[in-house]
Amino acid sequence: MTDKFRIFTHKGKAHLDELVASALLALVRERQPDEIIRQENRDTEKLIAENALEKDDWVLDCGMVYDPARQMFDHHQDGTLPSTALMIFDEYFPELKNSRLHDSLILLSRVDTGGIQALNDYGNLDESGSYCSFSQKLLLKGFELDPLDAVRMVSEALRDNIAFEHMRNKALVWLENEEHTEVLDFGAVKVLSYRVCPPVELASALRSADKEMVDELSIAAVFSFDEKNTAGRALFRTGHGLDFLDFTQCRPSNTIFCHPGGFLLKFEPSTEEEWKTLLKDSIVSQSEEEK
Repeated sequence: MTDKFRIFTHKGKAHLDELVASALLALVRERQPDEIIRQENRDTEKLIAENALEKDDWVLDCGMVYDPARQMFDHHQDGTLPSTALMIFDEYFPELKNSRLHDSLILLSRVDTGGIQALNDYGNLDESGSYCSFSQKLLLKGFELDPLDAVRMVSEALRDNIAFEHMRNKALVWLENEEHTEVLDFGAVKVLSYRVCPPVELASALRSADKEMVDELSIAAVFSFDEKNTAGRALFRTGHGLDFLDFTQCRPSNTIFCHPGGFLLKFEPSTEEEWKTLLKDSIVSQSEEEK
């Protein structure tokens, strides 16, 4: 018996499913596979029947069954199961359910199990669809020619993606704490206000997470901290505030920067409430009485 980490999958035309599944498995095992064996399914089935697989052998997408306890991930014997990559993700990364990466793997699963016609916009694909098809073909050809190198490359990209999704989950929890943020109404204009300066390590993830809140609540502006100036604050107009706000109309006591397009204002406030006055002065779709 060896301590090799080996992945068995089908030979012939490669698919994104087994490539992504192998890359996810490399992250689960915290090491790159020593071998990726692409062979006839009947040969893998024979190894299983003869109990000839080693301790760290994994069977992916070989026309068999789903049995995590035996390190077998397949969906071909049960039409209700998702793709191999999605099964591995759900099994080993349950904390990232409903993340953007999870959503992407659901799309991959739909195409793998139902074909390209399973996508909602099938028949209306534009150049981006053609480009995606081209890039996938290059990647999959790499998997056919050198599966170990292709899996290493994809697993490195997925590692960064998964790390970011974990940080994004932390950012969402931070955002939802009412001691940290609040949503205020200024007439028809909703504003997401940061009450405290967020942790530096969450800065990038928060930009992604608060966009989700912005879209969900149709928030027109975000009042936050200036990352480059500890004394500064920032007002940012979102896409939902395009017809309502123009920050060139207000006059801060100490302007750091105001974009001529009116969507970003950085300033040092003279009082804690100054930003509210600035925001009201920037509303362009209401009369003075409504302000």
